Amino acid sequence: MQEIVQKSNKVLGDQAAGNIDKSTTNIEIESVENLVIPRPASTSPMSRMIAKYRAETEKDCEIKVMIDRLQRWHCRPVGDVIGLEEKLRNGGRPDIVDTAVAAKDRFSKILTKHEYSPAAQEIYAYLLAKIHQLFSMIIFPQICRCSKPEEINRLLVTDVYDRIEHLLEDNPLEITPEEVMGMLFWLTGNCHLKWKNDAHLQPSV
Repeated sequence: MQEIVQKSNKVLGDQAAGNIDKSTTNIEIESVENLVIPRPASTSPMSRMIAKYRAETEKDCEIKVMIDRLQRWHCRPVGDVIGLEEKLRNGGRPDIVDTAVAAKDRFSKILTKHEYSPAAQEIYAYLLAKIHQLFSMIIFPQICRCSKPEEINRLLVTDVYDRIEHLLEDNPLEITPEEVMGMLFWLTGNCHLKWKNDAHLQPSV
């Protein structure tokens, strides 16, 4: 047997007079196939559009494109050329002319402000289409039935404005109730909504 003598050793790790066994113990790792990967939560159309808008804002994207769905509302139907004020007066609503014109003008400026953001335009196009749908299906039939102005105003609030505000979710564009009203009268001024008491007239499609 060989004798091993060690003197004055400064030990920072393992020290032994013979061999050191550093064999490791196998650790069983769970198979990747057994891992549960959570699925992303489903999102609404508005959530997806808001996400696109935020992504554009972060990247300072300035793509000068007017999407077709918004351009549709800029174009007046052929043969209908009277403006917002005349439409409301012909429909027996002179009481809201000043409010409607002011709201329409403010919304027009806001829309121009976002003309270089396709995602913002997409949000506005979606909301304008929804306002058109609600007005056509709920408000216009009541106008044709000669409902009182007070009843029309109530329905505008409960069945149009409130529903649109509910769609805004976290509202990154900071759309106000007045702006929602402005959208409706902007559509009226562009001849997409009718206010005249005539069952033969239909809002544009």
